[in-house]
Amino acid sequence: MAKMNAPAIRLQGLKKRYGTGEAAVDALKGVDMTVAPGEVIGLIGPSGSGKSTLLKCLGAVIEPSAGRMEISGQAIYDDRWKIADLRALRRDQIGFVFQAPYLIPFLDVTDNVALLPMLAGMSNGQARLRARELLEALDVGHRANAQISQLSGGEQQRVAIARALANHPPVILADEPTAPLDSERALTVVRILNEMAVQFRTAIIVVTHDEKIIPTFRRIYRIRDGKTVEEAGEGRQV
Repeated sequence: MAKMNAPAIRLQGLKKRYGTGEAAVDALKGVDMTVAPGEVIGLIGPSGSGKSTLLKCLGAVIEPSAGRMEISGQAIYDDRWKIADLRALRRDQIGFVFQAPYLIPFLDVTDNVALLPMLAGMSNGQARLRARELLEALDVGHRANAQISQLSGGEQQRVAIARALANHPPVILADEPTAPLDSERALTVVRILNEMAVQFRTAIIVVTHDEKIIPTFRRIYRIRDGKTVEEAGEGRQV
């Protein structure tokens, strides 16, 4: 159960080792991180630094080797998984936004967003209402009945953000969400993420190499050789 005033994300000494013996590789070497509800932070670093491994651990896609992870004050991992149903954890507690939208081409826009709440047990009518509210908030309500093939790249990414928010997750993990977009659309996506974070009290971690958006973060975690360093960002308005 979520604890009042707890960080949305807290990592303490998180480690991930691949392999054993002389072939072992320490991808994460003791990562500490705290992200507040409603906060958007950047996670940056060179290729091979551990960004993808950290995101997969946070998303309960791979198991860490040691350390502790909490979501809204609840221990998710503490030297072992503390949650029995990881699929339900990913469905209900964590939203994902990727470089490509990965929308379902044979469903219309509303059904793409409504699918996740329906899988979580929400009625069809309630899920579709929730989807349309999110689409309106993201300025794509007028595309609610469109097919995915009829959307622009920027519109598809907005729909993907709506889908990530559909179950009110306390955490969203965004992996290079602006990489395929030009400068104007990239900054629009960042503005939307910030607005949604504040509106829904969602903590958002953005993994990025995109130099266009890095100046927008107020806080940055720079990862190198499996360790993170917290830095103050410029926090430019977009």
